[in-house]
Amino acid sequence: MKYIWQFIDFPKFKYDTSKLLALVEESVVLIGEVRGIMKGFSPALQDEVSAQVMLSEAIKTSEIEGEYFSREDVMSSLMMNLGLVNYVLPSKNKNADAIARMMIEVRKNYNQPLTLEMILHWHKVLMKHHTDIHGGVLRSSSEPMQVISGRYGDIQVHYEAPPSEDLPLLLDDFFQWYRIFEDSTLGTIGEAIVLSALSHLYFETLHPFEDGNGRIGRALTEKVLAEKLQTPLFISLSTYIEKSKSTYYKEIKKAQRSLEVTDWLVYSIQVLIEALKETVLVVQFVRKKTEFYDKYNNELNERQRKAINKMFNQGISGFEGGMTAKKYISINKTSKSTATRDLQELVDKNIFVRKGAGRSTSYELTLE
Repeated sequence: MKYIWQFIDFPKFKYDTSKLLALVEESVVLIGEVRGIMKGFSPALQDEVSAQVMLSEAIKTSEIEGEYFSREDVMSSLMMNLGLVNYVLPSKNKNADAIARMMIEVRKNYNQPLTLEMILHWHKVLMKHHTDIHGGVLRSSSEPMQVISGRYGDIQVHYEAPPSEDLPLLLDDFFQWYRIFEDSTLGTIGEAIVLSALSHLYFETLHPFEDGNGRIGRALTEKVLAEKLQTPLFISLSTYIEKSKSTYYKEIKKAQRSLEVTDWLVYSIQVLIEALKETVLVVQFVRKKTEFYDKYNNELNERQRKAINKMFNQGISGFEGGMTAKKYISINKTSKSTATRDLQELVDKNIFVRKGAGRSTSYELTLE
């Protein structure tokens, strides 16, 4: 069986533009919506949206690869590295810090031309605390590089990447292809969308590192979009990909068999659309959070503020199960009577709404 990198005419990808037009148009509308809302935000609120999106991307792109971090650890690293040192305590997880740093690096130079040196730097940052991986170095093993997924005992081989000795020339070809890519049939934004999806596929085909290719490849997708549109998009593609990893791997595997990649592009643009919809929800969440603190911050005692901060830190997915007296006691290290009094006060002020009764009682934030 031949893979696309073995085809004589690689990387001359072919696709049916007519099957992409409607999806591209929907993407353009959503990109415009996000841009419009963000323009009305202060720099501080834009940073908040960026942090929330990077948080989701850092967590989900890692989960796709079987690495799991807490929101608190990743958020701590993001805020520390964004210079918001008073926001939270430093992360205790070095690998969470590494993925957070890489997310920031990807977005920091979004308007700079993509280079091999840039990708190698991302990888070096990502793999800083992995002692068994040489960060920022192309793979050099003579063993075949098989791209797999699944757990031990249930491993699926999706395809085989090119031999390591071919990588320097193949990467030169990649950057040459990237610089000259053009497709005016879909408009400026459509061209950027297609290029980002094809760049992701091309990079994953080469699989140039011993580990971390998926995380770098997904970051590359966002970088290409931001560079070509000359604006950061505030999207987390991995949030949607992680919901159906099997589909993601199925589409990559299928795209390794033929240079006709319409299905891959349809899938990739659908992922982008879902990511943009998620961004709209994040933007709405940040706006509601800001309005909440503007209205109620002076009415909260330190215990109440700490508990509510904990709830907001869970992002748009919310605080699982709502706030309860038990959780409130744990967060604040306080007595049951104090927790009961504080929670009732929040209900009386219409800051919390009570759900259930007795031992099933929980509290949700009132967000307008």
